[in-house]
Amino acid sequence: MDAKIIDLASTDPYANIAREYSYYENFNPDEMVFLLWQNEPCAVMGRNQNIYRELNLKYMYEHNILPVRRFTGGGCVYHDLGNLNFTFIASQKNKRLDTWVDIILSALRREGIEAEVQGRNDILVHGKKVSGMAWLEDEERFLIHGTLMVDLDLLQFSKCLTPDISKFVGKGIKSVRSRVTNLNEVNPSITIAGLKRSLIDSFQESYPEAKLTEHVEYPDEADIERMIRSSAWIVGKREKAQVQRSITLEGKPLQLAISIDADTISDITIYTDSLDLKRVETLRANLIGKNYTDLLKRNLL
Repeated sequence: MDAKIIDLASTDPYANIAREYSYYENFNPDEMVFLLWQNEPCAVMGRNQNIYRELNLKYMYEHNILPVRRFTGGGCVYHDLGNLNFTFIASQKNKRLDTWVDIILSALRREGIEAEVQGRNDILVHGKKVSGMAWLEDEERFLIHGTLMVDLDLLQFSKCLTPDISKFVGKGIKSVRSRVTNLNEVNPSITIAGLKRSLIDSFQESYPEAKLTEHVEYPDEADIERMIRSSAWIVGKREKAQVQRSITLEGKPLQLAISIDADTISDITIYTDSLDLKRVETLRANLIGKNYTDLLKRNLL
């Protein structure tokens, strides 16, 4: 079996997830692919999660942090350049989950870190999560990917993945938050470059024929990237929610109870002690039908 190691140079999360999925879609049944990649600051949701329930979108837009939806299931995670991602792609007949997890654990041991697996998808050090994994499969192929938190900005992690749940009503699967830590809390000398080298060495120990190769762009990659950049994919065509926001109108505080359907404001109830009811009703009429995330991006809500 041929085995490839590909270290993606891009840090664009949309491009990287498109490339990953393109490798999955165009897999060779006699080939094993091991990807290493990093993303600029972004929050990555599982395939079936409700964006309004998972993310503090207003904070993210204010700080240029990208919302991303991946193809695999599972919970929401935060990525930045202090995080290293890995992906294994193979045919079902060549799926070796235990071997692949051992590759990660072996790489961590090379960095002086003893880790353990909890359940099917978490890697822990001293009882705290340093890696989470998710997967995608069909009858022919299998993909599993995960994170390794080396020097992740845990403050941004917390702010992006903490929407005001007390002011939210809606459907969708909410992430279960775990206690997390960075690998550099365990080994202060660990680096992304060093961990990459350890992962490659560990992979080649299990797959001696594996070679570092350049990224190959398949014909469908650009179309996949366009799709996952689209609002229809990121927000979801059928997502519904109710959120509350506080704004001021000519010095008067207003509480808005906003109904959202497919990222469009379908209804608003406004709570205020303002005497200018006409101005309040005009605001309501002007907001109904508008794109909710667009208003957040423009700092209008």
